[in-house]
Amino acid sequence: MRVQTYDTESVRPDLPVPLSPLDGVPEVVRRRLLGLRGPGFDHAYRASLAWAALTAGLALLGLLAPPPWRAPLLGCAALLGLYVLVRAVALPAFERGQRDFERRWLAAQSEVLRRHAFEVVRFRLVEAGGEAGARRTYDLTRPADVRAVLRRQERERWSRAGVEFVYRGAGGEGLGEVVRDLSEVVFLPGRAGRGGPWIRFPEARYLCRPGERPAERSYWTLSGPVEVGVSEPSSGGDAGSAAAFGSGSAR
Repeated sequence: MRVQTYDTESVRPDLPVPLSPLDGVPEVVRRRLLGLRGPGFDHAYRASLAWAALTAGLALLGLLAPPPWRAPLLGCAALLGLYVLVRAVALPAFERGQRDFERRWLAAQSEVLRRHAFEVVRFRLVEAGGEAGARRTYDLTRPADVRAVLRRQERERWSRAGVEFVYRGAGGEGLGEVVRDLSEVVFLPGRAGRGGPWIRFPEARYLCRPGERPAERSYWTLSGPVEVGVSEPSSGGDAGSAAAFGSGSAR
């Protein structure tokens, strides 16, 4: 079964985990009878306890009520008891299916994240062993700046690179930032897109929120080396356009 994922325009730090796809009677039971419109199984189990308590209360009231009321109350308690029994059997079954779907969905959505290229809005380097917090930013759309960065990478493998990028959040655009050793940045000269330089995370993945199983939301972890598409470098010397920034540490 193909797992439906969010498209690349929806890739962001956290994503709601969808319910596993169902059709026919199982979907009617899950949605109408159990009230599940998302993977909120903890809430569904609490609702089952509330229904069970109501059933027990009606049964006790029926036993204590005088004859004209006893039969209707016990009948209602029996019907509610049947409903509670259905919930007790169906919820664990649907939960098992959701856990299996969640694992496959996280893997599929992680592949979407790894393939997605985010627009780079700023790239800066901090020289290893240099002045504390000294930064220099480079324009990766300028061939001379790209050449300067590649030269620095050859001789400063342990310098730190900070990359700010844009993602499309639920409420509009958001700004993210990652920091890597310069040796962990794979530059792809001549691969800048129409919007300029981009960054990709080949080892990134989505994980479940801690304490939520099945999870209702996921979050990304942008670990591992990164790929950065930049302009073709020039054959000249170091860039004169690189701007020096003041003190402060990269995030």
